[in-house]
Amino acid sequence: MARDEEQRRLAEIERRFIEDDPVLARRLAHLGSARWARRIVAVVLLLASFVLGLAVVAFGAEVGVWPLSVAGFALTVLVPTLIVWRVWVRGRGSPP
Repeated sequence: MARDEEQRRLAEIERRFIEDDPVLARRLAHLGSARWARRIVAVVLLLASFVLGLAVVAFGAEVGVWPLSVAGFALTVLVPTLIVWRVWVRGRGSPP
């Protein structure tokens, strides 16, 4: 019974909020799309880091500079791993 009353009150608060400030209500309704935008950015960064890292490894091997190849390896493996880990941690901490 108390749960139904609580839901009714929350619905009333939401209705008044939408009436009072419809612009802010629309902005808040679109917050879920920001999560998708972050994921898309993460995927683009992941792919760019991987491709750039492979290019740096190949260039370092071509000119014979092993520190450049090591930096390319880090860019190819470590940066994408950190990006995936960060997205995974944020995904676990966010509410359903």
